[in-house]
Amino acid sequence: MRNEDGQFLAKAEFNSGLHYYHHNGKPGPGVNSFQVLDRCGDGLIPTVTWTENTRTRVATLTDECLLPGFPYRTHTVKTGYAPEIMEETTWYVSLVDANGELQYTGDAYLDDWMGSYSHDTGSEFFVHSSVYRDEFGTTGQDTVIASIVPTTEAYGRVGSVNEVWDELLERTPLPPGITADQNESMLKQLACHLLYAIPGQTGGPTWDLEAEHPNIPWEEVLDPSKVLDHECNWGFTGDRLPTIPPVNGNPDDASPMVHAGPDTAGDEGSQVRLDGAASDDGGRPETEWSYTAGEDVDAGTTCAFTDKSSVDTGFTCTNDGTFTVTLTADDGVNRPVSDSAQVTVKNVAPVIRVTGPEEWSVHRVKDEVSVRATFTDPGSNDTHTCRVTWDDGQVSTFSATDGACDAGHRFNHAGMNTIKVEAADDDNGSDNGQTMAVVYDPRAGLLTGLGTVDGSAFTVAGKYPSAGSTAPAGAVALSVPTGDGRLKVVSTKLEWLVITPDGKAAMKGESARHGFLGYAQAGKFRGVVWPLTAGDVPPEQPLYDTSPGASWDIDRAEPKRVTAGAMIIDSGWLPGLPQLRGTGALPDDTLPRT
Repeated sequence: MRNEDGQFLAKAEFNSGLHYYHHNGKPGPGVNSFQVLDRCGDGLIPTVTWTENTRTRVATLTDECLLPGFPYRTHTVKTGYAPEIMEETTWYVSLVDANGELQYTGDAYLDDWMGSYSHDTGSEFFVHSSVYRDEFGTTGQDTVIASIVPTTEAYGRVGSVNEVWDELLERTPLPPGITADQNESMLKQLACHLLYAIPGQTGGPTWDLEAEHPNIPWEEVLDPSKVLDHECNWGFTGDRLPTIPPVNGNPDDASPMVHAGPDTAGDEGSQVRLDGAASDDGGRPETEWSYTAGEDVDAGTTCAFTDKSSVDTGFTCTNDGTFTVTLTADDGVNRPVSDSAQVTVKNVAPVIRVTGPEEWSVHRVKDEVSVRATFTDPGSNDTHTCRVTWDDGQVSTFSATDGACDAGHRFNHAGMNTIKVEAADDDNGSDNGQTMAVVYDPRAGLLTGLGTVDGSAFTVAGKYPSAGSTAPAGAVALSVPTGDGRLKVVSTKLEWLVITPDGKAAMKGESARHGFLGYAQAGKFRGVVWPLTAGDVPPEQPLYDTSPGASWDIDRAEPKRVTAGAMIIDSGWLPGLPQLRGTGALPDDTLPRT
């Protein structure tokens, strides 16, 4: 059970029949008992409710802690009940407050089987026998187990197998539903133990006959060469000394209880919180976390615990995937006890930052334009691929180096190129950024035109005087409506002129107080004006824009149709240009509002 914040509150286990003895090889809490691991001192009192035949029983425990400063405590609830034949039981754990009011209930009602049990010190073959249900192997499925604690006289008495089997069934009958094959397999396991078990060496402290073991031929059961492999349990090896478990007695020291917490999830490179718990009847056990990576985890992935000896800790991995975390408790007396949970670590996409070329930077055609982009990724075990789309039909794909995507490219034609840079990890996570580079070609011809569009008027003329020119010559006059009247911008200070092979043109320049952009193509024009106090390039919301919200890229600028006037865009270079009066920026002229 956990509270609303996910904090561990309590956990319970049911020990059916000789289940505890079967698993731990030593006396435990007793036949058909419960063990409860509780976060003590939290004001919540654990109770266990279960059924015995037709009656319901309730055990109320205590919230007091055994050790100062240690918030966990193990409780044992002994039912004192061992039916001759297995019985179904329903049980659950709940937490109540000091007034007895119910606060939390465990995983609803749990259905189990009360194991049968017999005890006879005068028996020639076995002192204790028990039949119960338990997990079989590593599959998690249930099976019926008949378990006996043999006497010294039983070893080597294979000729008495039917006699021992009959006594077992008389004292602790098998439940209905056991098939003929299962019955015969259990009999063969008993015969093998009688013949080959060696006290203190093989066979373990109990002879456990699992119904799920296949019914193999007698020659494999009794062939000494085969026994070396299956050891009378078709694969199970026992190495514990035989002892006699008491009936609901007090063990000298029971095994710890441990809880790894619920399955959880988090991001790679970030701490996932693990909320485990462990306690022992002897006090605080030593605990240690470990982990194993699933098949979906890439090679080279590592994980670390913030404190692997603390039940509450953090878990951080360098890559995504599924991991099994295991909390092991050791009281120094019994075999260590472990519990596991699954942690699903999710991939986190890289985050990219494009730092070059600078936005709106100007480059001459066929000069190299260098891209610089860096990225971060919390998955330090990821590998990354860079992809640069240059906006002229060319794409560069290559492996990232030291968290960077650096590349160079030469543009063959003028344009306003939106360069997109993408960094992708090997788990399909990606991020991208972009920048725009202006590429001019001084041989790319002439732009001239005049007209009106959406209430604004324009006159433009510009070209590069020679193939070696770095700035165009020409003049621009724009008259645009603003909230304070019409603004007239006149200038011969041009920064660049772009004329593309498909007949689009763009020009940027400035007057004394304003910057401007003009986009043109056959029969269309877009004018943009902004105050230079807002910067050298147009802000997101300029003072005036014929096509507000459209891209600055010449290919997506969306100029509007000219209502009156004419436009000439010549993409071939024409030497010479008529001399224009003035060489600098002309003053702005704000006309009165009309």
